[in-house]
Amino acid sequence: MTASGPAAAPAVRKELSPLRRRATLGCILAAAMTVLDLSMTSTALGSIQETLDTSLAKGALVISAYATAELITLSLSAFLTRVFRPRTYLVLLVCVFVAGALLSAAAWNFESLLVARVVQGAASGAIMPFAYYAIVVLLPGEEQPKAISTFSITVTGSYVLAPILSITLAEWLSWRALYCVAAPVGAVALWLALPGLRDMRQDESPLGRRANAVSIGAAVVGLFCAQYALDTGQGRGWFASAVVTVTVVVAVAAAVLFVVTELRSRSPLVDLRLLRLRPFLSSCVFNVVAGVAVYSSFILIPFYLTNLGFSVGEIGTVTLYGGTVQLVIALGLPVLLRRVDAYLVSCAGAVVFAVAALLPFLAGSSPPYGVIVVALMARSVGSGLLLAALGLMATRALSASQASSGSLLFNMARSLGGSVGAACCAAFLEIRAAHHMSGGGVSAVAGRSLGLRDVFAVALVILVLLAVALVAGYAAGRVRARRAVRTAGG
Repeated sequence: MTASGPAAAPAVRKELSPLRRRATLGCILAAAMTVLDLSMTSTALGSIQETLDTSLAKGALVISAYATAELITLSLSAFLTRVFRPRTYLVLLVCVFVAGALLSAAAWNFESLLVARVVQGAASGAIMPFAYYAIVVLLPGEEQPKAISTFSITVTGSYVLAPILSITLAEWLSWRALYCVAAPVGAVALWLALPGLRDMRQDESPLGRRANAVSIGAAVVGLFCAQYALDTGQGRGWFASAVVTVTVVVAVAAAVLFVVTELRSRSPLVDLRLLRLRPFLSSCVFNVVAGVAVYSSFILIPFYLTNLGFSVGEIGTVTLYGGTVQLVIALGLPVLLRRVDAYLVSCAGAVVFAVAALLPFLAGSSPPYGVIVVALMARSVGSGLLLAALGLMATRALSASQASSGSLLFNMARSLGGSVGAACCAAFLEIRAAHHMSGGGVSAVAGRSLGLRDVFAVALVILVLLAVALVAGYAAGRVRARRAVRTAGG
């Protein structure tokens, strides 16, 4: 990424050109478009179910179908960046996503909506890693903390804007109007990005433009089976169901086949050897745990507030408090990430996130409204700090030639952690609630409250362990740096 010798100065000036910064912002906005769309869909899911006359379980497929397509395309994203030129690739992704959004707005029945959501998910799975890829390739190292902070601010703003748009557009017009928002956002993203992407070179990864067909098949089949098992396992009784058992076996076999094929192939789909880099491997492992915590909270918090008797409007209002505070905190991330080590920032995020689990755990079955607000603010601030710092850790560990594979692996780590974490959270909550009710003398509402208390306790332990691991990583890095200085001095 950086030049040396006499040509160093011109290269740095090129890296800092306004067009490159503008292109990076456009890619970030395209990624934020997918977050906004998914958040609005989650908020308006009840209205969608009512309009299309579907059950709650069937309506959940609107989210899971999107997530399945997203995961499959995400696994292919590193290969796709080697096939398409950056400008062509971004135009294709944004246009496919907007087309899927407009098809969702015009859906005439539930099945057509599912098809449209699959189209959107397929594009979304490649847009997010492309944004990380653009940050690494377009910007020098000293500019990347600012770009990651901008990414965090933009995504946070999407989470804040989503409930506002859902309340206004869905109530004044229809939930269909929510999907029309993607068109102007996508147009602005392309307007910002395309001029700066004109001179961006195509991915020059040594992996080339070829890929092993066995790897592609194993990735698609494995991820589809894994997502299907996670989506339907709870309703089918997990391994009591032959269908779930078979899909899990197929998913594991496909994962093994994928890894073996990738390591032996001359044209691998993704460079798994990047996981040999200790800093990058650490960021991916931490990102798995972060994905478990963040995605589980998407299920746990709405269920918790509903169990307390909150209406949909009240849940949206409380969520806005947390999102607004997170947006304010995110404005200070550029300075924070420049002056404080990313390990320590992510550790602080994990600790603040843990407070979000500690407060409801201590408050009991009837927490004061203020405790709930503080807990949601802690969750928003903690997750924002944690994800932004981990993103910076990953980008700093990669060179330009490693960016496409690295961004895939990093985003895949969070997505897989989130999918497994969300499924395990829902299953553990149901198991613990049933356990408390089986003792006798405990109502269904009380059983759910006790089950939620157990889930918050587990979440607290996981986040505290994550914070400890991040501090250990920081300490180990300091030790390695001191040894390097002594070696150089000797």
